[in-house]
Amino acid sequence: MSTPAEEPRVAPASDYDTFVNWDARLARELPFFRDLFAEVGVKSVIDVGAGSGRHAIAFAERGLAVDAVDPGESMMAQAERNAADAAERVAEAGGELRLLLGGFGELAARGLGPADALTCTGNALPHVAGLAGLREALADFHSVLRPGGVLVVHLLNHARLLSARTRTIPPIVREVPEGTRVFLRVIDYPEGDEYLDLDFLTLTRDAAGEWEVASRRSSHTALPFGVLSEEIAAAGFDRIEAFGAHDRRPFNADKDESIIVVARRGA
Repeated sequence: MSTPAEEPRVAPASDYDTFVNWDARLARELPFFRDLFAEVGVKSVIDVGAGSGRHAIAFAERGLAVDAVDPGESMMAQAERNAADAAERVAEAGGELRLLLGGFGELAARGLGPADALTCTGNALPHVAGLAGLREALADFHSVLRPGGVLVVHLLNHARLLSARTRTIPPIVREVPEGTRVFLRVIDYPEGDEYLDLDFLTLTRDAAGEWEVASRRSSHTALPFGVLSEEIAAAGFDRIEAFGAHDRRPFNADKDESIIVVARRGA
């Protein structure tokens, strides 16, 4: 294992696709999007903080026109590899997929929209720079959605984390060609309730039993539902709903691990 004097390696973007069981996740989540998109009449989607592109690709494979946007060059490279593997399926479905490098607040400047839906999943939204960053991002979301378009945000339940001062999220273990890989997330709480610091650690044990550690620290803006719903409404959205899971059960702030927020852009 790396000693404290060593620089731990930075986990590659491909680790994200190892960490997430995408077959199970998409099987659980896509019926939610299918039904919601049918209700709204969605034909075009902007996926913000798209990561490795798995949601965006799944939408395009269902015949939608999708713009996938992420600020990370390594994530975009992984998304390009995933998109290449899915290109034939997307074409057969009549879908379209564009991958764009860009961050929060940059969508309108990139000429995107008007779209029927905007999705921001995978705990991406807390990467905004404080409340000012959140307001900038939500104003940008509003500007690239058509009137009546739908916003879907999926993130960890920060109210529960802040209340319990939870320090870890259960580890995930995967068997990979290199050996055994363990994914850990450790949470720190700076003074006050405005931010959470997450350390993402990847530990890989090779055939000889040697361990290698990769780590990445990420500062997240705390977005409990009360704050998030207030800011979404102030940005010009209405019909705000909160769910505790993709089966649309009502959100429970004390128990649910994550929250799904759905809102419509006003006229």
